[in-house]
Amino acid sequence: MGEEARYPEFGAAVKSLIADSGLTLDRIAAESLKSRRTRLTRTTLSSWQTGRSRPRDSAALATFLSVVREHSSLPPDRFREGVWRALYRKATAHGAPPAAPTAKPTRSLAGEADPILLGVRQTRECAGHDPLPPYVARDADAGIDRALAAAAETGGLVLIRGDSTSGKTRAAFEAMIRVLPDRHLLQPRRHSSFGPCVEAARTLARRGEHCVVWLDDLEHYLGPAQLDEVALRQLVLSGAVLIATMRLSEHHRRAPRATGTAKGDDAYARIDLSDPVLKAAHVVDLHRKWSDGELARAGKQTDPRLREALAHHQRYGIAEYLSAGPHLWNRWRNARYAGGNTRGHALVSVAIDLARAGLGPVPIDLIASLHTDYLADEESAMLMPEPLDEAVAWATRDPLGVSRLLVPAGKDLWRPFEYLVDMVAQLPDPPPVPESVREAAVRHASAVHERYSVGVSCYEAGRQDMAFRAFLPSAEAGHVDSMLYVGSILLDQGKEAAAETWWRRLAKAGNTRGMLNLGVRHSRKGRHKKAEKWWRRAFEGGLPDAAAKLAQVHEDRGEQEEAKRLWNLALEAEVPDAFFHFGLLAGQREDHAEAERLYLEGARRGHRESTTNLAKLYYFVLNRPEEAEKLYLIAADAGDSVAMRALGLITEWRGRMYPANESAEEREQRFAATLGRLFEDAEREGRWDTTAKSAKAWYQRAFVHGDLLSLRLLGNLYHRRGKYGKAHKCYRRAAELGDPPSVAYFNRPRLAYTEPLDVPSTVEEEDGPWVPSPRTLRVLEAALHIEADMSAEGLRRLREKPVTADRWIGGCFEELPAQTWNQGLEWRRLMIRAFDDLADDIKAGGVPRPRCTGEEMALHLALEHAAAITDDAPDLAEEFTEGLPAQPDDYDWFACKDLLFEDHDVLMLYEPWMEGIESPDSAVNQHFGMVHLRPEDWFKPFRPEDERDPARPSRY
Repeated sequence: MGEEARYPEFGAAVKSLIADSGLTLDRIAAESLKSRRTRLTRTTLSSWQTGRSRPRDSAALATFLSVVREHSSLPPDRFREGVWRALYRKATAHGAPPAAPTAKPTRSLAGEADPILLGVRQTRECAGHDPLPPYVARDADAGIDRALAAAAETGGLVLIRGDSTSGKTRAAFEAMIRVLPDRHLLQPRRHSSFGPCVEAARTLARRGEHCVVWLDDLEHYLGPAQLDEVALRQLVLSGAVLIATMRLSEHHRRAPRATGTAKGDDAYARIDLSDPVLKAAHVVDLHRKWSDGELARAGKQTDPRLREALAHHQRYGIAEYLSAGPHLWNRWRNARYAGGNTRGHALVSVAIDLARAGLGPVPIDLIASLHTDYLADEESAMLMPEPLDEAVAWATRDPLGVSRLLVPAGKDLWRPFEYLVDMVAQLPDPPPVPESVREAAVRHASAVHERYSVGVSCYEAGRQDMAFRAFLPSAEAGHVDSMLYVGSILLDQGKEAAAETWWRRLAKAGNTRGMLNLGVRHSRKGRHKKAEKWWRRAFEGGLPDAAAKLAQVHEDRGEQEEAKRLWNLALEAEVPDAFFHFGLLAGQREDHAEAERLYLEGARRGHRESTTNLAKLYYFVLNRPEEAEKLYLIAADAGDSVAMRALGLITEWRGRMYPANESAEEREQRFAATLGRLFEDAEREGRWDTTAKSAKAWYQRAFVHGDLLSLRLLGNLYHRRGKYGKAHKCYRRAAELGDPPSVAYFNRPRLAYTEPLDVPSTVEEEDGPWVPSPRTLRVLEAALHIEADMSAEGLRRLREKPVTADRWIGGCFEELPAQTWNQGLEWRRLMIRAFDDLADDIKAGGVPRPRCTGEEMALHLALEHAAAITDDAPDLAEEFTEGLPAQPDDYDWFACKDLLFEDHDVLMLYEPWMEGIESPDSAVNQHFGMVHLRPEDWFKPFRPEDERDPARPSRY
């Protein structure tokens, strides 16, 4: 059966005129081309006379009448302008008929399309002018044309993006008839299967013809069983050009985003909940406010509607004004006054909030049932709201013949004018959607696309409980995107085992993201072979994100060539992990500009670690602290615990070192003061109370998200504020959880096994430096030998491997400050030699006075061991000192600690709150004149005369 006639009266008139003229359709089409006026095709004319379409503008109708009049002998009264204009206006006002129940897309030639039927908004009527004003060329037209021409070569999706009423649909329509007028036009139904559209495109392709698919408001066509990756690929392979429009707010909702886990492991952070179709689109932006060039072109038009809009261009865009957006906005915003439309204002407010909550067209009864909450304040009661019927009439009336506050959207269904929704969202401080409205949206949503949209809105508003209820029915029915969200919410709640169930369902259904995350789950549980299997299946299924996972697998195996190949594939596919990986490489070679570019690309795609590293680059390298702090906030808000820790440090440091209202001169003076005085001043003046509380909140939040370092930093904050008990608890808990500096802190040599001696004052003091008693030196020599032997035994097991908090290896290495835990074999041998050298000093009849930092640390550890021997094993001490006379100051280990060292700076490396002092660039290091605290400097002599004979005996 043929397509139903939309304009029967107009079609009958055209058919009669053509029949009476004796002209064929081909002749009329040929003469229109010669006339150099609007081009008419045979198909266009056939469509007119059957009533399936009408002229897109009065110029096309004028061309038709002129050609027939010039090439026929019909009398002039057959071409009376008033009669034809009336027929044309009637056809224009007829609008689109009710949608047919079939899902088969409508088809005609693009050049014959009716702009109003395709979604171009009407403007107010103007006597003597077409229903639509003349099109004014936009600056973006050239870009749209190029994108369409490129897509015409290979197939593709072109998306015109902009604010509501920016002119997207009109620009898309005009570009389509400029570039693709002879293509078949397919217009699928919203929220319907794309199968018929794909089949129609394939049928045309088999005949050697191609199509253009019209998708105004693209968000209504996206999703599984609609326009998904598979349907898009099939359409592109058929050579179809898809031209779409989308509001900026809708595009933002589908932008790439990442979700974290409650345990802080970033393995799941790559769950991309954006729409893959949008990634494949060539996006052209259209601005709401017109440029000077566009305004100049509009100024050349004589249409009074354009002239009026031009007079208001300082405040509004031209298309915005033509669509009556500002008028309707003011009509709604100014309706609350005595004798006004207070209840009508409430009805429209409910409709706007329901739309913001993700719900589509709704019955007026639902709007009415919720509006009373918007009138519960005292002011509304004083305004004496009008009756409900009057309020509904006001909200649904079209005052300008263009649009209305509540727009009809089907049988007994209404939606707010989209411009109002976007304008509310753009307010500096938009009011939150009331809980009652969100709850109603969750309850009322029934179709899959409604439940999904409501769920996304709840998720973005932080109402995961409501989002879960919205997504769950669709997820259980097999809706892929809803299943991904359900899994993500379960992860956010720390329920990884429950999330795994959804990954398995997705993987079983062939979803590559389910396979990817199932692989992550196996990897986290140590099942690396299974993880690799699922990642490989995801990669073979076409998911480029899996290439990054596999690249890391091959990199860990040392298979660098394959890893490089996969990383490059991931980068070509713009996988966020790849931008992060190559950003790290750029940073390592100090190519800061390239690192910034790569991190920025990753950050734009929602990659948390890219955002954090970009912030680090800005803060520590490029000296852009304000931008860095903003990026840290973005990453922290996405759940990145490293960013939260950084914010804690920045906030705390700003409060301690840069008190409010302090001049540069005062700041310089404070830096010159001692560290202790600095903290005391800041505490006394109360200048960092607020920032300390803020820092504490960031550290606690980071720890909750799994960042162990933040627990230690919180301890540092407590310690600096004199809350030592709380600090100790933080360090203890961090040590129990395996934080290396906290573990080392509790291994600090402190002579805990002994008490200071009370040496009788009768002992006559001799001139010269104090010297330990012979028995003391003998036990100390034994302790040095024991430490060296134990460390040598531990080194045989440890070799080049780093020290870890969960593995006991014996010897001194796990008792050293955490800064040394990653040192190599040669460094560790030098540490053992430091024990031997000090023991040899005693054996040679001297006193063990350290000549380098390594020997200082060796002596501290040996004193600890010696004290343990004399206190816990006195028989062993007697054995070591047999034949030596006892003295009152035997085993005065505290005196040894005080008098055998020049200073105890090396022990500050154990203190978590002093982290970083080993660096010569540290302000504390410089202030106290510390030297050789970096592990690589430990075995450099303090002075030239302290150099030991390099030819001395060594066990290595």
